[in-house]
Amino acid sequence: MKGYPNGFLTALLGALSLMLVTGLLLAPTTLAMRADIALAWRLPGSGRVLTAALHAAGGFLLLLMVGALWSVHMRSGWRRHRQRASGLLLGSVLLALAVSAVAVYYVGDEALGAATAIVHLGLGLLLAGLFGWHWLHGHRARRRGHAHGRAHAPHLPHRHVPRPRPVHVDPSPAKEQA
Repeated sequence: MKGYPNGFLTALLGALSLMLVTGLLLAPTTLAMRADIALAWRLPGSGRVLTAALHAAGGFLLLLMVGALWSVHMRSGWRRHRQRASGLLLGSVLLALAVSAVAVYYVGDEALGAATAIVHLGLGLLLAGLFGWHWLHGHRARRRGHAHGRAHAPHLPHRHVPRPRPVHVDPSPAKEQA
């Protein structure tokens, strides 16, 4: 990704993968505890605590990375009218996941806590699909743009940006007037 240090994309994909894997490992326990659905397999107690801690730490890491994406990637794409639908949906789901994560931990009412946990689980699964859609759509757009020798934005007219005029500086020393 342009404008980011080497390894940023790898770290982003790693954080997303960590969240998906730990979330899927915690899903049976969430469904058993919050929705009274009996499942054949669940993580043992110590494994649940470690996995939940990794999931929470990964969530903080992912929020930091989304903040970094906001500074360049999201704002640039929005200004250039690129992938607005998938980017807006992806950003909205990430925000809803962050809010629902806080609600899962701090909502006191049992029914509301169960509902937010199920919503959080569903949003996490939705995020995986939206990220894939955003990624593939961007990859296809880049390939189309490179085939034509420019970035793909047929709906945007080409704008002429004037170059600044060079400033002429007289190389002779300034003479003092008496």
